[in-house]
Amino acid sequence: MRRSGGTDFYANAISDVYQDNFDEGIFTGKGIYDLKVFHEVLEKQIPENTVLSHDLLEGSYLRAGLASDIFLIDGCPTKYNSYMKRLHRWIRGDFQLLGWLGKSVLIKDASKVKNPLGKLSKFKILDNLRRSMVSVFTLILILVGEFFKIPENLVLGFICAIFPSVLDLGNYIVFKKNETNVAYRNIVKTIGNLNASLLRGFLELAFLPNKAYITLDASIRSIYRLKISKQNLLEWTTSEDAEKQAGTSAVSYFKSMKTNVILGILCIIIGLVFSKVVTLIFGFLWLVSPYIAYRISKDVRINEKLNKEDRKYLNEIGKKTWKFFKENINETNNFLPPDNYQEDRKEKVASRTSPTNIGLRLAFGCICLRFGLY
Repeated sequence: MRRSGGTDFYANAISDVYQDNFDEGIFTGKGIYDLKVFHEVLEKQIPENTVLSHDLLEGSYLRAGLASDIFLIDGCPTKYNSYMKRLHRWIRGDFQLLGWLGKSVLIKDASKVKNPLGKLSKFKILDNLRRSMVSVFTLILILVGEFFKIPENLVLGFICAIFPSVLDLGNYIVFKKNETNVAYRNIVKTIGNLNASLLRGFLELAFLPNKAYITLDASIRSIYRLKISKQNLLEWTTSEDAEKQAGTSAVSYFKSMKTNVILGILCIIIGLVFSKVVTLIFGFLWLVSPYIAYRISKDVRINEKLNKEDRKYLNEIGKKTWKFFKENINETNNFLPPDNYQEDRKEKVASRTSPTNIGLRLAFGCICLRFGLY
């Protein structure tokens, strides 16, 4: 859906709010750590078969820093049903960390010790739980606002559901920016940034009841398993398996999104009986939302043929890419491709300056400043 493409290593090396403000990043499970230190710190800490989402917890014990120059590519579910299964697992994992919010925690030998996590780490866990429950309280705001005639609740719930789209729309109105400032050319049809954001807002509103149900089911199921059954705490399905197991027919989407169907029918009935236009709109949207999910989850087959202009453009890009590697992968660069190439001022491969050279340059600059040579 995004129109900007290609590889941009520098613009995407963004900051992290925890790293910037507290000098401590978040370990997301795809990073680098010292294996020996890892075992020394965690060997006797976490009870066996209790933690599903280990990333945040491990990072809190070991400490983690933002590594913005490391790029890892992970797959994302392409179907709505498989995405919701993954979300269900994530939320269960978040709620299984409830035990680390108290003053003491259980360790591997079943004894209790003082909780080693600081306030910031506890806040990260709590913030994940807060984020998980947004859809539930948003749905409650909308239903209470509509059925009990509290317009403030209805408006607030509506804004909460589409808040990211509201921010993008405000950014466009104020700064007149719709596209990422990256040179690109599209070969296939795409959706622009603003249009994509507005579409996501619409889908968030359409799928809200199902998302709220998934959240409630995951949270209640986790608490039951933690406190009562003590079983299936590590129930987990890979994204690939979830993708394969997810139903692909329209009927399967109506079955998996039965919350939307039931709530949609109730809203339509209430809207017709009491002449509530807004309730009717929500009812119709939620009733047809399983079909919308089915349509957007279908595999897209691109049968477009390249025209003469696009073919010429791709051939030029291919030639320039080959030329870059041919000219720069050599003995001087240890037969490794450079991360960037400077075309302005003087054409050369950008290289790191040694500390000695930096020191000499600083000393020379200080002398020049001292004697007014600049």
